[in-house]
Amino acid sequence: MGRCCKNIKDTVQRLASSHKDIHGSVSKVGKAIDRNFDAEVSAVVAENMWESRERQKCLSESIVEHLYRQGMLSVAEDLCQESGVVIDRSMKQPFLELNRILEALRMQDLRPALEWAIANRQRLLDLNSTLEFKLHRLYFISLLNGGIGNQVEALRYARHFQPFAAHHQRDIQILMGSLVYLRHGIENSPYRNLLETNQWTEICNIFTRDACALLGLSVESPLSVR
Repeated sequence: MGRCCKNIKDTVQRLASSHKDIHGSVSKVGKAIDRNFDAEVSAVVAENMWESRERQKCLSESIVEHLYRQGMLSVAEDLCQESGVVIDRSMKQPFLELNRILEALRMQDLRPALEWAIANRQRLLDLNSTLEFKLHRLYFISLLNGGIGNQVEALRYARHFQPFAAHHQRDIQILMGSLVYLRHGIENSPYRNLLETNQWTEICNIFTRDACALLGLSVESPLSVR
């Protein structure tokens, strides 16, 4: 017991010493930032920057676009009414569609995203996107999750993998191999990792990235602040 207490004490002292060294380095970084950068940012933008009507219109349009990208459609419409900004339907339609599909994906409904991906297949291929394959893969997995009763439907759905066989052969082989364990449940098999729930978050991120790329937009709104 005495040796154990001594070992613990020595370990704690080493950790405290290491933490002191790290804290000293971090403190120096903070002091260097304070010494070289002005904390007062009010001078970055001139006071009369947004006085002109044209500049106010540009600012309002930027905020409206940001709200559309974030899925805050009703707030964007209210801002348009109050600011007098008129947004062309052709500008906001892509954002309406994007948010509709994203909302469906969050509800684990893949059909709207699949329809969109198939309709934009060539443009996605030009981006070297894997979106359509990943959507088909996730739909196939959802069929596997339904058990042995979905075996025939899963085999039929496997034909959607044919256009991607050259580049995703290994993934397709794994999916086909999982069918052997369908009777006992995929969750009780070596393929249980196929059912991981983080795949839904991943597919939402991939869809957002590729959809924004097709629209010529950055993945995140320029007004987003981290």
